[in-house]
Amino acid sequence: MLHLQGLHIFSTSTPLVSGLDLNILAGQCSALVGESGSGKSLSALALMDLLPSGIRAEGAGLAEARALRRAMVFQEPMTALNPTMRVGEQIAEAARARGKSAPEAKVYALDWMARVQLPEPELSFRKYPHQMSGGQRQRIMIAMAMAQDPELLIADEPTTALDHTVAHDILRLLRALQQSHGFAMLFISHDLDAVAAVADNVYVLRSGECVEQGPLTVVLAQPQHAYTQGLLASRPPENRKPLRLPTVQDFIEGRQISDLERPTYVPSEVILEVRALSKAFAGIPVLHDLDLVLHEGETLGLVGASGSGKSTIARCLVNLAQPDGGEILYRGQRIDGLHRAGRRAMAREIQYIFQDPFSSLSPRMRIGEAIQEAMHVHQLWGDAAQQKIKVLELLEAVGLPQPSLAYDKYPHEFSGGQRQRIGIARTLAVDPRVIICDESVAALDVSVQAQVLNVLNDLKDRFQFSYLFISHDARVVRYMSDRTIVLGEELKG
Repeated sequence: MLHLQGLHIFSTSTPLVSGLDLNILAGQCSALVGESGSGKSLSALALMDLLPSGIRAEGAGLAEARALRRAMVFQEPMTALNPTMRVGEQIAEAARARGKSAPEAKVYALDWMARVQLPEPELSFRKYPHQMSGGQRQRIMIAMAMAQDPELLIADEPTTALDHTVAHDILRLLRALQQSHGFAMLFISHDLDAVAAVADNVYVLRSGECVEQGPLTVVLAQPQHAYTQGLLASRPPENRKPLRLPTVQDFIEGRQISDLERPTYVPSEVILEVRALSKAFAGIPVLHDLDLVLHEGETLGLVGASGSGKSTIARCLVNLAQPDGGEILYRGQRIDGLHRAGRRAMAREIQYIFQDPFSSLSPRMRIGEAIQEAMHVHQLWGDAAQQKIKVLELLEAVGLPQPSLAYDKYPHEFSGGQRQRIGIARTLAVDPRVIICDESVAALDVSVQAQVLNVLNDLKDRFQFSYLFISHDARVVRYMSDRTIVLGEELKG
């Protein structure tokens, strides 16, 4: 369908993508794989003619691409959908752009809402984006794209923010639509498991260059380039727990990969206990009679689909939500319902690492100040000069390069993985005994994820605290956890 040859993308004179050759075949799915910043999304935007101002693209085949009927499914549907329009109208609008009348467009929209398996299409048609779940919003985006009858569908990280079950359903839907309608698909992801579920051919991008390409089965089974080998090896294994996860840099630099296994955890005394915890929102039960026990030095995994109550448990543990029933005990003492002074004292003991470090860090504060602020609030580590020394020690402990330079930078000057390390350093600033990791690696590239998981395990060994590790990624939870609790939609506990 399309042969793209020698794609170059520039920002002023800086090359962002260099000489990408891409064959897109009708009825097949080609995947672009690589870390953030490798040029995947820029290449897709060039095909859609949506590059930001100041960035230009050159290459044979771009004119042919613009002649195709193209549609795109974006990574974050909540920002791609219009919050002031009902979702059905947004799909109908896409159909009207293809020349259909208003009545035809509504019928067409309802038909596509049914085809992408949205419940009760007539009812869903009238909903706004905020009234739908993440998976449902992504189905709306797919319906909008399909309403344009595309010859080329570009799916840019369409499952990154979704839990495993919903992501699997979305991938299966995309693959089924692609095979039944015969359009070409360009699938962009850093998730190799997702790529394996939909792709026929794979292009591996690194720093704007294609380092390996070929049929999916060949590239995944027999990767030739060290970068591809590193991407595959960075994923937590299914059936073992290595002491450290390999990283891409290990393979690029030819480092020896250790085959040591993590030691088996031996339970010690209980540090945190939840008894018969219940919580409802607007009369709808979210948790019911949940029991949970966390031991000293243990990593307890908490896994479940979106809406199963994982984050609600975490919020109850740190007093961001009050349970409707049950008890929460820390070292045998009840901590639910504490007054202000008790909550402040407990905030030192139980800390939280958020999923998105960028939104949890103030964009107006230098990172040194942000970490030092926690020390100042809890009057820890001496005077300001001593606190700064401690901040630099923590930045070094989490593996942030050049801590003294990083101290005076703002959050936007760091990558996603570096910001997550900063969030971890801020958590450690008050010397907690229990750390709640709430989807703390969900949005990270697989290689960066491996680095952060290694840091979390290293810090646990060094500081001897306990983790409650929350994730929808069963593979990550299995690797990190000594024990695992699964929250089910039916049980909610």
